[in-house]
Amino acid sequence: MKRFQRIIQTLSLGLFVLLLMLAAYPLSEGLPVDLFLRLDPSIVVGTVIAARDAALYFLPGLAVMVLCVLVGRIFCGHICPMGTTLDFCEQSISKKARAFQRSIRLRVPTSFRTIKFLFLGLLIGSAMAGVSLIFLGSPLSLVTRFYGLVLYPLALLIGDQALSFTTFFSRLFPETTYWSLPAKVFATNVFVAFLFLSVASSALLQPRFWCRHLCPAGALLALFSRKPLIRRRVNENCNQCGKCVRNCPTGAIDEDPTKTFHSECIVCLKCKEICPQGAISFAARSFSSEQTLSFSASRRGVVLSLFAGLVSAGLLKTSVHRPRAPEKERPLVDGDLIRPPGALPEPDFLTRCVRCGECMKACPTNTLQPTWLKAGLEGIFSPVMLPRLAACAVNCNVCGKVCPTGAIRDLSLVEKNHAKVGTAWIAREYCLVWEQDKKCLVCDEVCPYNAVSFRPVPDRNNAAPFVVANRCTGCGWCESKCPVEGASAIRVNIVGEVRLAEGSYVEKAQEYGFVFRAKDNSIDALAPGTFDDLDPVPKD
Repeated sequence: MKRFQRIIQTLSLGLFVLLLMLAAYPLSEGLPVDLFLRLDPSIVVGTVIAARDAALYFLPGLAVMVLCVLVGRIFCGHICPMGTTLDFCEQSISKKARAFQRSIRLRVPTSFRTIKFLFLGLLIGSAMAGVSLIFLGSPLSLVTRFYGLVLYPLALLIGDQALSFTTFFSRLFPETTYWSLPAKVFATNVFVAFLFLSVASSALLQPRFWCRHLCPAGALLALFSRKPLIRRRVNENCNQCGKCVRNCPTGAIDEDPTKTFHSECIVCLKCKEICPQGAISFAARSFSSEQTLSFSASRRGVVLSLFAGLVSAGLLKTSVHRPRAPEKERPLVDGDLIRPPGALPEPDFLTRCVRCGECMKACPTNTLQPTWLKAGLEGIFSPVMLPRLAACAVNCNVCGKVCPTGAIRDLSLVEKNHAKVGTAWIAREYCLVWEQDKKCLVCDEVCPYNAVSFRPVPDRNNAAPFVVANRCTGCGWCESKCPVEGASAIRVNIVGEVRLAEGSYVEKAQEYGFVFRAKDNSIDALAPGTFDDLDPVPKD
């Protein structure tokens, strides 16, 4: 039975990694790369409450909760990539570490299990106030962030270093000289790695410490798994040997092995496998000796956790860096807070974004990065564009296609290329032409939209650059390629950005008088040419 669980876990983790790898440009149409994120019940419930929107793409998460009513927390024991990764990490610890684990296992009070329910209450309380803090505890958000922002760039680096050894065979195989893998770099990756390793190392205290005591998704599934239809049963053959009690990975079996905490059972079937009397089964029929137990937080604890969530949301909403309401000005928002094209208006964006890092991993140019405090505490880990690092590719709209919650709209290329994220401006004191009167045409040469114009100016031997604002989409090609050392002489900020919760960006661009037309032979290798040749406005 244990071998069966390992097979299912391995296949599930392999599918998770495969879908994460396929979340890249170009993305195959209809490929559900965000499937596992939409299976996370904490993401579903938290986003639905915070956004006040029960969208159809949350149905997989609802199906997981319904499954718990039938067979218990089988998702935690067989499908969840977080649980599987933690199991594999635990299997890798040494014998001495296992001995240490056994020596302290009984020192962790069972009352700690209520922490996950209190954590869930805090997240729901903040969601009720319209602030999403799901990213703090969602297991699928955490594990996707770890694999996408930590392991993926490390794998590329190791693979590229391995390819460098092929130069020894370059005389026999000349083509190997040019083999390489693209490099990916991410902000906050060290912190994300440390956070995940801290969670994994908690297995030294108890197996699946995270799942037992902290996981809010596990708490939510536990509420639906108190008495599943198919559950652990113990018949009269049990001789009270206690072997199942000592080996249960989640401590779901009481000291009396006939009593089961079904809400904690992850249906790993290990107890059935090791029972010397064959007294344990998982079936729908019942035996008179069965007793059901459960862990739950006190009513006072639940009320206090909900109140803590409401207070936390209130503190964030009264912060000086709070996201503006759509109808109000935002003078204190960082001018460099450039969101991906198609991002919802800031309040709605932060409400839906679960900080999974899927859009950042999928971005072909690596311009999307997790931010620290640029958007305040509420916006930590959310994606921003860093034009100095890289530009937004003209022919790519993958970020909206891989977003599991609709925080970034899934736009067609035509619509995406009309989603203005900001406007470039020239810092003349850094510009080679304006400051030193040196000839430089880089920003004009690289701009895919002809948004930079060079004109004669007094007291200059060379024509100087000007930004044509109604042609600039804020893609960042000019900033990323500016030859000035350090800060670029031409930079993008959020002035003029357009963010729509619904409706057409093409129509809005026409209303504002924007003229976005990609020039032929652009330096952007992903530029399609003149995308306005299509008729983007639907006709009645």
